[in-house]
This record gives sequence, C-alpha cells and structure tokens, in this order.
Amino acid sequence: PAMVINEIAPSGVNALPLAQQAGVFALSFAAISTGTCALIALLTVVEKVLPEGWFAKWRTTWSLLGVVFLAAGVAHFTAAEAFEAIYPPAGTWGIWQLPGSAHFHVAWTGVAEILGGTGLLVGTAADALGVRSLAKLRPTAAAALAGLTLAVTPANIYMYTHGATMVGLPGPAADTPIPVEFHYA
Repeated sequence: PAMVINEIAPSGVNALPLAQQAGVFALSFAAISTGTCALIALLTVVEKVLPEGWFAKWRTTWSLLGVVFLAAGVAHFTAAEAFEAIYPPAGTWGIWQLPGSAHFHVAWTGVAEILGGTGLLVGTAADALGVRSLAKLRPTAAAALAGLTLAVTPANIYMYTHGATMVGLPGPAADTPIPVEFHYA
C-alpha cells in the first residue's frame, strides 16, 4: 500500500537532514524508554507506601488491557493496510534498516498482541479461579507485551516525524470535528 505522508509532517522533522532526523528518533526513543523506566520505579515506591494489597487489586484490571491488546492484534489483520501505512520504510531517519516487509511486521506484531492479550485474560481468570498451573501466565504476558510495545514504538515515532497516518480505519476522518451538541441537551 502507498504510504500516506504529508509533504512536510506537522512536526517538521522529515524536512530536517537525515543526521538530525536520526537524532530526533534516538532522543525520542530514549525519552520514551527513560520515562517508562522512571514510571515503573515510581510505581514500585508507591506500591510500598500504599496499604497492603492495593496493587494486587489494581492488577485485576489487567484483563481490560488484555481485551485492548487482543482487539488491537485482531485489527492488525482486519485493517492491515492501516498498520502497514505507519511502518517506517527502509532508510527512514537515515538509519532504519529492519529486514522484512511491512506486511510481515504487521502480522507478527498482531499475533504477538493476540497472544499477549489472551495471556492477560487467561492469567487473570486463572488467578480468580485459583488455578496455580497458570499463575505465572499474567505477569509473563505483561512482560512480553511491554517488550512488544518497545518494539513497535518506532512506528509511533514515525507517525510523529513523518506525518504517517493509519488509512482505512473505520470511523470519522481525522479532520472531522467532534460533535459537542449532546452537552446542551
């Protein structure tokens, strides 16, 4: 499928020389990774400060994330062109050289999201039912999905740096205003 890219992205990054684009990519990836690690560290401290069992109750909401990842994984196959449109082509930022087609990467990440989402759902159900043999499934799926999120982050950075959009998704166009009339009823 053809990439849907504005001539110059709203960020303006794709108009910069490739060396500067590579720097923006590296800094963006590093900032996202560092921010994630800082949030994990903060949550670890908060978990120790809060009353016993609070985080255990919070972790039961992981099943909601399971549904989100499962739906996103299915969408990789039902709206493949939309995901392929945000896959960075070879040479992006002057450094991107990942082997394999956009179709291949959309497919394997879709399968990984389906498996990870299912793992969160089954793990949560197993915990609720006291099935010890599947007790490690939920944290294992969560760790795998965290790694997957890191692996697909370049697609999100590509959307920012090059103005790529997910074409063909159902729903209103990106420039359609959000109706607010219901507030006045």
